[in-house]
Formats: sequence, structure tokens, C-alpha cells
Amino acid sequence: MAEYPINVYLDRNDAVWTSQRYYMDQLRDQMASDRRVRVVEGVVDADVVHLNFLNPTGRVVWGKRSRRRHVRDVGRVFLDSETPVVVTEHGVEEFSDVGKSMYVDAHPALQTVADAAKRLGSSAVGRRVDAIIAISSIDKRFLVNAGFPGDTVHLIPHGVHERFLSRATMTDTDFVLHVSKCSPHKNPAALLETARRLDTTLKVVGWDWQQKYGEELTAIDGVEVLGYVDRDRLLTLYRSASVLYLPSIYEPFGLPILEAMASETPVVASINSAGPDIGSGCIDLVDPDDTDEHIAAIERLLDDEQYRRERAGNARARAESFTWDRTAASTIAVYEQVVAG
Repeated sequence: MAEYPINVYLDRNDAVWTSQRYYMDQLRDQMASDRRVRVVEGVVDADVVHLNFLNPTGRVVWGKRSRRRHVRDVGRVFLDSETPVVVTEHGVEEFSDVGKSMYVDAHPALQTVADAAKRLGSSAVGRRVDAIIAISSIDKRFLVNAGFPGDTVHLIPHGVHERFLSRATMTDTDFVLHVSKCSPHKNPAALLETARRLDTTLKVVGWDWQQKYGEELTAIDGVEVLGYVDRDRLLTLYRSASVLYLPSIYEPFGLPILEAMASETPVVASINSAGPDIGSGCIDLVDPDDTDEHIAAIERLLDDEQYRRERAGNARARAESFTWDRTAASTIAVYEQVVAG
């Protein structure tokens, strides 16, 4: 039986904004008002340690202080076998069957070596942890298929920030929106082909698209590469777009899917994402390798106003049930389970 409050150490990341840091920030905010838990600042004070990533080298951190802190925190956890450990996995491409590394877009041999090293590290850590949180059913399937016990892998999806759920009158302006940080798993080849074939504006938002594909994208009529935008402009773009297009080869979750749904924007997204979990029946799911299917889905939404409005309304209603409060409550239930033994 758990004793309350449960002292929880949440993984800290001193880097610039990352989805992993955002995730922990949302949990921290929600748990601040929950009497069942108390967030502590040191591993030694914790009843439960909650880390990001099975792979101990997997956190994206910049700055000597942050790397040193990460090594210190992880070292303490794995030297002290008494403290229960929960890990949220934000992408398990090393165990996936999609055949494309998320972050290594170099020689195929380097991809193979990188993924093999990650498999070894993740498997070793997995033997020590008490529970793993998978943020989508596709990730849970990959983990269970890799040999992690199914009863220790918990499916807990992200929530959507309330600002995306605020009501506002906004008329769509016949453009397709793509939001991501440029990376091999975002399927840039499909994005480029779709952009060339679409007879409408495509706005590309996110880090590194200009740097890596700017010349190719800007050579296509109707493509606007916007780079990073602040949250207010992002919200405006979601609300004014006709369609969000996210054709990822593999997407551990796909927060833009949920943000667009909350903003009443129809979505065309890869089936290799959390789309089946969060948008089943209200977004258009496509095979990431079939650009003909992508084009057909986008054009139907652009051409059929009634269908587009139905999709938008259903998506909004579905998104309202995915809150960070629910994510935090489900996570606390995992803490209770591992503390109780």
C-alpha cells in the first residue's frame, strides 16, 4: 500500500525546448496541486524516480552542466536498487519494424550501428526499471515485441494544452500545414512529392527545414517555409489551416496531431503514429509510403466542405478528452503501483 504523499523525482533537462522537457514540465505543473505526490529536486529524496528514455544516452541535452547532472542522476538510480524507477519512452525506433532511424540520416551502416547500440543500452536499462510508459500503442507494441513484459508497459498518451482548446472564430484559408522538426522519420521525401503535386499552398513550420530542404521546398510554387514560430502564431496557423499534414515514417506520438484536432483543423497523418489512438474515426490515416493516398485524402478535405467540417468537429470533440490532467492522473497510478510493489 502506497504512503502519501509519494516523493517523485522528475527527470530534468537543461536543454533548449524539447518535447521531452515539455512533457515533464506538464507533469510537474499538474502534480503541483495533487496531494498524492510531492515533486522533489533530488534523486536521494525520491520514493519514485521518473526518467525520460530507456537509453541512458538518449536524452538530447546541451551544456556540460546538464550532461554531468544526467550522468549523476542516472548513476545514483542504478546504483541504488531499492528506488522504484519509471521510464517514459519517447520513441523506440531501435525496436521498431519501420526500417528508418529517427535521427541518423547518414550512411545506412551508421544507422545500423547506432540502432544496435541503442537496443543494447535500452535493453539493459529495461531490466532495471519497474515500469515503462509508452506514449502510443505503436510504441507499446514495439516494446512488448522486443521482450519487455506487457504488464510493465503502460499506455499513457500525452494531453493537449488548454490554449489549443480555447474557442475562437477563425475561417480556414485554403492552405495545408505541416509542423515538425526536420528529421529523417518525418518523411521529407513524401512532403516534397506531395508539395509538388498539390494545387494549394503548403506552409512548413519547424526547425531545420530551411537548412536541410530550403532550396528544394522554395523552388515549389506555393510552398512557404516558416521555420520556428512562437506559440501564438502556431495557434493562429492551426486555426486558419484547412488541413494538417503529418506523413511521418514513424511518429512516437505526434503532438501536432492532437493540437490540430483541438484547434478544429482536419488531419491527414501517418498510421505509424498515435493517430489511431487519439484520432480514430475523426482523422484521415494514411500509409506513409503511399503519396497517392496522401494526395487523395488532402484533396477530399479541401474539396468537400461538409466532410471537412464534420472531420473538424469530431476531431475537436475527441481532443477534449486528452488533457494533461488525465495524463498526470494515469502516471500517478503507475507510481502507486510500483511503490506498492
